[in-house]
Amino acid sequence: MKRLILTLIFITNFAHSAPNCKSEKKIGIGGNWPPYITYKDDVPNGVDIAITKLVFAEAKLCIQFLRLPSSARGLVELYKGFVDVLPSASFNIERAQNAHFTIPYRRERMRLFTRLDLPPVKSLTELFAEEYTFVTNPGAYYGEELKQILQIAWYRQRLVEVSSASRRMELVNKKRIDFLIEDEYSGYYYINRLGYDGLRLHSYIVNDNAIHFMLSRTNFSKKEIQAVNDAIRRLEPEINNILKEAQPKGFR
Repeated sequence: MKRLILTLIFITNFAHSAPNCKSEKKIGIGGNWPPYITYKDDVPNGVDIAITKLVFAEAKLCIQFLRLPSSARGLVELYKGFVDVLPSASFNIERAQNAHFTIPYRRERMRLFTRLDLPPVKSLTELFAEEYTFVTNPGAYYGEELKQILQIAWYRQRLVEVSSASRRMELVNKKRIDFLIEDEYSGYYYINRLGYDGLRLHSYIVNDNAIHFMLSRTNFSKKEIQAVNDAIRRLEPEINNILKEAQPKGFR
């Protein structure tokens, strides 16, 4: 009971009922991460919020959004069963041992944003070896290449984790950190919003992968998982329209 009380201190609830829903699922979401998650008067909006509402309504499952302090905390709460669903999830073996994954509902490309004018590189290791510094979001997945790089303690010291997307962008814009590793859409959104004209996109692609919903192994039946997968398939045109409308200015 004490553990649950402590958990609820930092969670804000946002109910969203689908018509004729058969059960309610708790959707764990993080802080402001436009265009995927934004807040207006503490109410969540954005691309992943819109897609989540659409998919779970189609699957006849009621949902309740629970705001969590970070992606890392979201994984903890999902594995422990306090949260039923995490959107915006990249697949990896470790996560698949602790949760179910739906079929993909969009793709994500992690890129390098910087103020430096550097030539193309063949690997991310080249940049770490040159002693450049990096900032990422705690708990986010950036692909196997970065995961392997961070197994080396000396390279790991070159990377810091910051939960606020705007703060990560600010650190690079002020040249306190050399590289931000960030989703393309989100990076361009902040460049446009904050007027960081000096920031540019490096040519190297850190990771390009599918994005899924992660589902609790204890709180989802096979029938419910199938219903969510079927909903994603049926809604593909509508999901693509949401993504197209959210494409930020300057995206390429």
